[in-house]
Amino acid sequence: MDIYLDNYLVNSAYLGLFIIVLLAAKWVYNLTTPYDTVKQLSEHRNTSLAISISGYLFAVSIIYFCVLAGPSQGLLNDLINVSIYSALGMALLVLSRWINDKFLLHAFCNTEQLIDKQNLATGIAQAASYLSSSLLIGGALAGEGSWLSAVVFYLLGQALLLLFARLYDYLTQFDVQEQLQEQNLAAAVSFSATLIAVGVILFHAISGQFISWQQSLTLFAIDSAIAFLVLPFMRLLVDKVLLPNIVLDTAIAERNIAVALIEGSLAICVALAILVAL
Repeated sequence: MDIYLDNYLVNSAYLGLFIIVLLAAKWVYNLTTPYDTVKQLSEHRNTSLAISISGYLFAVSIIYFCVLAGPSQGLLNDLINVSIYSALGMALLVLSRWINDKFLLHAFCNTEQLIDKQNLATGIAQAASYLSSSLLIGGALAGEGSWLSAVVFYLLGQALLLLFARLYDYLTQFDVQEQLQEQNLAAAVSFSATLIAVGVILFHAISGQFISWQQSLTLFAIDSAIAFLVLPFMRLLVDKVLLPNIVLDTAIAERNIAVALIEGSLAICVALAILVAL
């Protein structure tokens, strides 16, 4: 009975810390954005912003759970370490938002699309960018290396995420940035699911035990190559085999959300299979 009570108290402490982290994350979000989120949500009922914030909160949760999953050093030490790493994770997530706004969703002003135009497609894409970046951050912080290795592999993962977004834009017959500006939800779903799938695969590449720079970088390169080969191949497979009577890019450009959902879900499923299998 005492063991169960101790476990209950320990888990309650982690839950309490998680609630504090979420409250701190919301405060950080308000501090680092130029608009009044409460006013946007209550008065303007800004669904686009709500989707983006939801992605941000899910991203913070992913980082917290990744850090919490590390080896235990006792309750007090765990609470201190998880707090510190969660704070670092939030700082990196804010940095990722700036990087993604400037280089991932670079063709337009994200604030204008979210606030002035309440563009749902942009909200979905920004939420996905939070989630994919949080997988990079969580994997880097959960890895059993130094602070330096965590930051280096986070930056490498973020760079590859941007590179894959450019590859996706190159492989499709439509301009992703243009489609997002035109509030094409199908394009947003397809692009966002692909970002999350890449994040899942890179999470596998970044997380785990750090043995040496050579070995860790080699494994990272292998997983990155898998992402760059398998995900485009799966998109081709969906286009030519699974949906043979539908031209995938044409359907997405014509705002066919149903087709985009099938393509996006398969990309994430394949990424999860890679995460489990490798």
